Amino acid sequence: MISSKNDFLTIIKSTDLTTQQKLIALGNVSERLFSPVDILGYTEEELSFLENQMICDLNEGYALYRPRYIVPNYDVFVQNGIEFLELKAPTDLEDLLDGLLILYSHVPSITSFPVFIGHLDRLMEPFITDNEEEDYKKIKRFLNHIDKTITDSFCHADIGPYETKAGVLILKAVMELENPTPNMTIRYDKDKTSRSFAELAAKSCLLVSKPSFSNDAYYTDDIGEHAICSCYNALPFGGGAYTLNRLRLGTIARAASTLDELVNTLLPKVSRSMLSMMDKRIKFIVEESNFFETSFLQREGFIDKDNFTAMFAIVGLADAVNTMLEIEGLTETFGQSTRGDEIGHIIMNVLKDEVDNHKAVYSSRTNDKYLLHAQVGASLDEEDMLNTPAHRVKIGQEPILIDHLKHSAPFHQYFPSGTGDLFAFDNTYVDHPEAVVDIIDGAFKSGYRYITTYMKNTDLIRVTGYLVKKSEVEKLKNKQAVLRDTTVFGMGTNDNAQVFDRKLRT
Repeated sequence: MISSKNDFLTIIKSTDLTTQQKLIALGNVSERLFSPVDILGYTEEELSFLENQMICDLNEGYALYRPRYIVPNYDVFVQNGIEFLELKAPTDLEDLLDGLLILYSHVPSITSFPVFIGHLDRLMEPFITDNEEEDYKKIKRFLNHIDKTITDSFCHADIGPYETKAGVLILKAVMELENPTPNMTIRYDKDKTSRSFAELAAKSCLLVSKPSFSNDAYYTDDIGEHAICSCYNALPFGGGAYTLNRLRLGTIARAASTLDELVNTLLPKVSRSMLSMMDKRIKFIVEESNFFETSFLQREGFIDKDNFTAMFAIVGLADAVNTMLEIEGLTETFGQSTRGDEIGHIIMNVLKDEVDNHKAVYSSRTNDKYLLHAQVGASLDEEDMLNTPAHRVKIGQEPILIDHLKHSAPFHQYFPSGTGDLFAFDNTYVDHPEAVVDIIDGAFKSGYRYITTYMKNTDLIRVTGYLVKKSEVEKLKNKQAVLRDTTVFGMGTNDNAQVFDRKLRT
């Protein structure tokens, strides 16, 4: 909500934030000094849904000066160089990696760090030499530099779908470094991705929680040319997303006395308010902030404002369904209830209709529609403790693996800008990555968009859509400053949803 002077002092006096983290936090607070009624034109009813926590704007701020997620086409640098940064087009791998590191510091986002750093294997492959040892050293140094300077695990890189020498070297370095950043996805297509490359990626995912697997054909059908960025967000390539607002479905459901009231009154009313709020936020970015007029990314072709859209997100589907099941006198829970699945689909179809019937502003790239998104959750308010990430089953209520996959897959259809499920496997899978790939193939065939695995006993763990080190979370709990700001989110999300304790799959 609206900031106060005390918010600034709390940050300044903090003992568990680095200087860089304080600077970013102070910037965020300054964006919320203005009332959204005054600067964006929110109605009092729209503001009320922020105040009662049914709608969450993820503290994006109100004096908006850049889009939330920016997805540059880094091929422009390879082909043309960068006039604004006085960089020529690279001629070898060292030129490429050095130039990318320079460019990343000029790519903004909601986190103040880039949330997409490129299809790395495609960018690197033309510059790979016959000297594998030297190329590997450069790639490993490049990835380690990213982890130590882009201290935010929402920074995301893609590889695949095709196997390349660069892709193999990247996976080797990822496993050796064991760093949270960058987050990573393999854009997987069974018809394009070699089995050996898929199995190497699966082994890496078990050992260091990345790369996750995206269903490349599915996302391409829905979005066209795209990239996976931030957590697992599929967004238009050379564009991005202006904003992301989310409905706390669990909070909304607790205000309803019947399912009929929820789906026919509350959900349409709150959804339309959030869509209106998104329109107003985007108009301010495009018409008032002058971001596109002043950014060299737009001027030199890395992005195009016509490639941007926005994300209409949800959390707490499981909580909303469980509330409705209780109202109907059932002791079942979402994930293990036929009636629960029915209610879940009723809710999602109401939201889909609202989004589809709304004419979005400045979103021609996605046919003047915003994109439904399964948001991973946050720890911004007590209500976040009562809203499970996305459409995921609550921790402790998970069915066995095959039933979990069958339950979850049909819900992936609603989320063209991203959704995903996570499964904690035991150590035996490391020696059998082919079994993991078989599970992924089956999941994608049944309708999954995105899936990730990890070993439960590792330090580097996937929280929701991003990675943290459990050892860093422990330091933060003891009021010690840590390198990565996403550790704060990881600690909060684990406190809320016990994500470190997901059901072990054996």
